[in-house]
Amino acid sequence: MAAFFHKSSHCKNWLLSRREILESNSEDVLASSQREVKQLRMYFVELLHIFGRKLKLRQRVIATSVVYFKRFYVTRSFGEYDPRICAPTMLFIAGKVEETYVNARSFAMWAKDKDLGDLYKGSELTIESILKFELFAVEALKFELIVFHPYRPLTMILETGRKQKLLPLAWSIANDSYRTDTCLQYAPAKIAIAIIHLTLVTTEATQSELDGFLEKVSTSSKQSIEIEDILEISGTLIDLYRYYDQIGKNKHMKPADVIKSLTKLRDSHDSKFKTNHLNNSDSTTLESKGTQIPTSSRYRTSSTSASMNLEEKKLPRP
Repeated sequence: MAAFFHKSSHCKNWLLSRREILESNSEDVLASSQREVKQLRMYFVELLHIFGRKLKLRQRVIATSVVYFKRFYVTRSFGEYDPRICAPTMLFIAGKVEETYVNARSFAMWAKDKDLGDLYKGSELTIESILKFELFAVEALKFELIVFHPYRPLTMILETGRKQKLLPLAWSIANDSYRTDTCLQYAPAKIAIAIIHLTLVTTEATQSELDGFLEKVSTSSKQSIEIEDILEISGTLIDLYRYYDQIGKNKHMKPADVIKSLTKLRDSHDSKFKTNHLNNSDSTTLESKGTQIPTSSRYRTSSTSASMNLEEKKLPRP
């Protein structure tokens, strides 16, 4: 499995540095704040988990959709591309890739869920909008849709070490890890090892047991395992739980707050684009419900017959 990962597009193209992740959504951060953008990300990641469970999808499908969503917004802006459309689209794509049937009509019911309040007020979520966004999203992901997860190495390591009793807790931590950016930074095997390390800490393992585990995996693994990375991942997960402890029951933004943030980001993006448009006579635009969207070369599709021309598409906006 490790050999396959190192030959994959996931390994070659989608393991990002901490700096690359921090610099993502730069346009959104300038229009609001790092904290607000982080809260938006966490809100929609939580939304993917909630609706994945409501649709009775496997955890792997949900995890894949989260990775797609995070990858998409590494280079895209919340102000330009509506996460209310993007999130269900990524779950729809993940179902296809992970060979789990998901009826597109079930996503149309997403917007009508009573728990979402007025989240979709002013944004139409339909089968057509999902299918249109799907084509653009797949290209934005560079058609690299195979995602590796820590679940399999996690299970294999625990079974080899005869510690299967730790699996339920470790699996739960693995699910929570997708609420952080570790899936964008580290190989799944490293994440699995860090999760087991944190599980041992949680179950009050002795320091000698922790040191013995880290030494064993670092010497027996066919991959290069840096202890510093393992501790960094464990620390990130601990910070996640501390964050949830601090904010208590009000874990996430409310739908009204999300709409307010998206409106602010959209207005900032539109204002910036109009200014650039006046200064650049070569700029081209698309019409989407009365709003102009830039179509710079990095958003255009290739000239192959399999690709669609984005200049002919109407993309959903906040």
